[in-house]
Amino acid sequence: MPQYSYQVVGRDGKTARGTFSAGSLSEAVSALRGQGLAITSIKEQEGQAAAKTASVPSVNLNDLLIRLSRVKQSDVVILLWQLAALITAGVSIVASLVVLEQQSRNRRLKFILSSVRRDVEAGKALSDAMIQFPGTFPIMVTSILKTGETTGLLDTAMERVAKYWEERLELMRKVISSSLYPAIVLLVSLGVIIFMVSYVLPKLAPFLESMGGEMPWNTRLLIDIAGNASANLGKLGIGLGCLVVVMAVVYYLPAGRYFIDRYKTRIPLMGPIFQYTVVVHFAKTLALLVSSGVSVLEALKATRETISNTAVKKVIERMVDRVLRGENLSDPLLRAGNYFPPMVGNMVKVGEETGSVDSSLLMVADIYGKLLQAKIDKMISLMEPILIVVLGGIVGFIAAALVGAMVAGYGNVQ
Repeated sequence: MPQYSYQVVGRDGKTARGTFSAGSLSEAVSALRGQGLAITSIKEQEGQAAAKTASVPSVNLNDLLIRLSRVKQSDVVILLWQLAALITAGVSIVASLVVLEQQSRNRRLKFILSSVRRDVEAGKALSDAMIQFPGTFPIMVTSILKTGETTGLLDTAMERVAKYWEERLELMRKVISSSLYPAIVLLVSLGVIIFMVSYVLPKLAPFLESMGGEMPWNTRLLIDIAGNASANLGKLGIGLGCLVVVMAVVYYLPAGRYFIDRYKTRIPLMGPIFQYTVVVHFAKTLALLVSSGVSVLEALKATRETISNTAVKKVIERMVDRVLRGENLSDPLLRAGNYFPPMVGNMVKVGEETGSVDSSLLMVADIYGKLLQAKIDKMISLMEPILIVVLGGIVGFIAAALVGAMVAGYGNVQ
């Protein structure tokens, strides 16, 4: 029987770690929750997973393709919408899963649906069957579905999750596109400049020098830059490649990732966009969970799993500890001013006093969603003239240097 390593928080607020034997991940989760423990993390022990792998002499090609393939978040959104529609139409959960399994073209998703269907046929609840695949169905999704199963409103819960996930993907696309636009323009511009300095100008340099006369300072500077760039082009390429590799390694190291996530909200222009994205995502997720009947404590834990920023994850962990000690959610929110503006904590505080925390959180998400769009529009409107001025200055400098050399050469001929 598989062994699972877990970390839980007891009723007294203390954190405990240990191992647990169970037939599957969902059984381990159900058993621990049955003891009144709040699970913060649980996974199968690596040794057993390795032993299983070692005991298999060969790997089936289909199994390998299933492991290598991934399920896109957009596919999960479509799946949830379709599942909600089928259940609303009166189709049983098992029959709905069979339909979706048959029409799916993604090997990994087909395998997951098959596994979930078998567990449901064996008597498990849909949420318990899905919890075995946290990479596809996060805890936030299974928590809301579990509440829907308890209240008899599974189709409604599924529609709410699908709508939330769709809005989340749209937010991510918006932020990524706003970040990519200036980056692509800058890279293309740098590529053109590097091409001119390293290839075009070295071809023109002998012609400029042959014209004779005293060359202007900007022409001499341009020829020196072109000569050095052409002679050291290989070194520059290696240096740039090393820089990219170092940055990638730093980002994937836990300490480096935490450092970047902690300070990227302070970057000029982009910082507020990163911050407001976190606020909108946090508020929407928490509001959905709380309005679905999930406790604030469990909702915070599920929300933490959906946040990609490691620094914000740490902040939410501290929020969980504070709430376990009896504090209101607004208290730790007001202390986390680096990531959550004071308005967030104050609005949640009003919601706590009026008994409408979910409504306050939705209002926060709406307000900061509009602020986020305004910041994105402002950044794009500022980046365009800045890039035009910078690139225009560089091109103007090169043009002035070339014209200056020609004028000097013409004067020498005269």
